Amino acid sequence: MSTANERLYDLSLIEEMAGGDEEFMKELAETFVSSVPPVVALMHEACAKGDWSTMGKEAHSLKSNIETLQIRSLSADIRAIEASGKHGLDLDKMPELVERVKTIMLEAIEQIKEQYGLS
Repeated sequence: MSTANERLYDLSLIEEMAGGDEEFMKELAETFVSSVPPVVALMHEACAKGDWSTMGKEAHSLKSNIETLQIRSLSADIRAIEASGKHGLDLDKMPELVERVKTIMLEAIEQIKEQYGLS
């Protein structure tokens, strides 16, 4: 299990928006935990099929979550995936980048579940 020192995300932006409302924070966490995995799966599947446009669109939709949760380790990767989907550049690098985003996002989800006692 991860410790607080190893968190992949930073909730300070969300805490500021929530104004200390713990219930609101938990609702945001639940929304993230339920909505992000299907998007990650679609992006991964699109990459595997060589459907670069869909891959880029799904990356675009993940970008705001990554920025809001300040998952800094993925900022450059998600932008690269999005751009590749739009412009068809560096396609040979996409499977590795998409896999990295998938792995880190799913680990962040597990950490958030643990932090908020979600199943």
